[in-house]
Amino acid sequence: MWLDNASEVDILFYEPYANVIADISKNPNYKPLTIGVFGVWGAGKSTLLKLIEQKIDEDSEGKGKTLCININAWTFEGYEDAKIALMEALLREIKEHKDIPSRVKNGVSKLLKKLDFFKLATKAVSVGAPMIASVATGNPIPLLLSVSGKAEDVGNGIKSVADAMQSIRDDYLKDEESDDANSIVNNVRKFRKEFKEALRDDGVENVIVLIDDLDRCQPDRIIETLEAIKLFLSVEKMTFIIAADENVIQYAIRKKYPPIENYSVNLDKEYIEKIIQLPIYIPELSSKDIENYLMLLVVQEYCGKDPFNEFLNRIKEEKLLMSNDVIDVQKIKEIVTDYIIDSDKREFEETVDIIAGIKRIIAGNLKGNPRQAKRFLNTYITKKKLAELYFGTDEGGLDTRVLAKLLVLQKLDGDLFIQLNEWNKKFTTENEDFKAMLESIESGDSENEKYKAWNVPTIINWVKSEPKDLEKIRLDRYFYLTRESLKKADVDVSTLSSAAKDVLEQIGRATRGLIDQIMKNMADLNAVDQSGVFGVIIPKISKGEIPFYVIRSLFVSFEAFRDKICNSLELYPKKIAVGDISAIKEMRSKDQKRIDNLLAIWEKSEIVDKKSMETIKEKGK
Repeated sequence: MWLDNASEVDILFYEPYANVIADISKNPNYKPLTIGVFGVWGAGKSTLLKLIEQKIDEDSEGKGKTLCININAWTFEGYEDAKIALMEALLREIKEHKDIPSRVKNGVSKLLKKLDFFKLATKAVSVGAPMIASVATGNPIPLLLSVSGKAEDVGNGIKSVADAMQSIRDDYLKDEESDDANSIVNNVRKFRKEFKEALRDDGVENVIVLIDDLDRCQPDRIIETLEAIKLFLSVEKMTFIIAADENVIQYAIRKKYPPIENYSVNLDKEYIEKIIQLPIYIPELSSKDIENYLMLLVVQEYCGKDPFNEFLNRIKEEKLLMSNDVIDVQKIKEIVTDYIIDSDKREFEETVDIIAGIKRIIAGNLKGNPRQAKRFLNTYITKKKLAELYFGTDEGGLDTRVLAKLLVLQKLDGDLFIQLNEWNKKFTTENEDFKAMLESIESGDSENEKYKAWNVPTIINWVKSEPKDLEKIRLDRYFYLTRESLKKADVDVSTLSSAAKDVLEQIGRATRGLIDQIMKNMADLNAVDQSGVFGVIIPKISKGEIPFYVIRSLFVSFEAFRDKICNSLELYPKKIAVGDISAIKEMRSKDQKRIDNLLAIWEKSEIVDKKSMETIKEKGK
């Protein structure tokens, strides 16, 4: 199995990126510096950070003047103030580093005490302020609304909070030379100055902080973390390397700082440029890269750690990844012979041949995402082992090639996978529906509504892949192994392209005035992306989460998806409102048969009343 976490083995061949970033981060001329390592979820950002850390540690071994600190931003999710949490985590990591000079340790210890005051101040604002307000004004309401417990506890709380507030002011927050409006700014400067002074020691040349999983945090936490870096921690000797999906960061910024009407500046991009001085984008892996990656993952499964590293070195030495073609399967078999024990070679060759037969199709669907490649292989291996346990490995067992091909269809289009199962239930001597679909595709009948969803390039390629003649195979046992997938499931948004994600975001923020342009943008997507967008939207329609003016536009604009829209609307959980009638009426004008069938279902379930039904069917109005 392949673990879904950062790898210390460079199967993605990110080493050149790691070397460049490590060299830049250590250069004293570029301090302070914040580097953004940008890529979609699953692109391998965590692996790249791991490689950067390895490179820095190798270069710094025995020198002890570069501190490399790894922080996971997701761990701050539960904190009330992510800024303070990040600052505290960083300071503690510096203090506890094995190579830290005593002078730096002492300076950092003092700053940690300052942070304790910050935390008390936060508590004072959230808990103690109502107490103090009650005492100061003589009004018991704030106290009653916020505090419960014994009178003496309340009194003690007031005293402790008041004492804490005074300590903060006396020790750190007091600034007699500035008015209240400027005091916060001056205290930020004060903290930065003291942090800079704490690092002023010849024993420390660089502090490099690797921040991962920032894009998994809530928008407010993302902004707080970025602000902590920019306002408090960005001083001489400091380099921050932030791995994240830039689209998620931009979304967080837009949510925190919405666009200003009649203001042309793109705030999200401007904000990122202020924080991130050097953006580095992980290139989306091509289909060729994913095909090679799938093959290398299979090799890794059958090799030990050291033999696999030797295998990768051979691949690099022979520059097999530098060609425009995928690595020849036969070439992989020849090289791997030296690194796999004899007892595993037969199973390895069987597996590599199966994956080789489907890798081109599946690679085209994975959108250059290494994580999805791992997940597909894990699914295949798991189902293969289950098949062996259920049905054995002799002649009565399942054909693993057929199993793999069905898993590919499940990945490509879950609805077609479910439909194939329904067709298989009617199997006698052959799958007649599947056969009719094949004949329709081969004849070039692209207008046949029944098989239109099958008549797209990715599915046609799947149909033509080995093993062929699925119509002759009874698939009951294969679908038994995948029975948990025979119910509709939401699409994994992380697998969608950037363009598809943009359209989804536009739909989420749609207004009646913008909907026509959104439909045009969606029409510009390729067939795979359109299918992915609908895969996200369809379940939301069935839950009543999509407005009818959006549903109407989708129904009118995308004929190939009308069946899916209507099937989803059959499960609509709410009564049809008066304001929705005009949209449904327009849908009926485009496809009366489908909408009338839907109305009949709604009438039985009392989703639509008699008067609304008459209005929808009324002609000329």
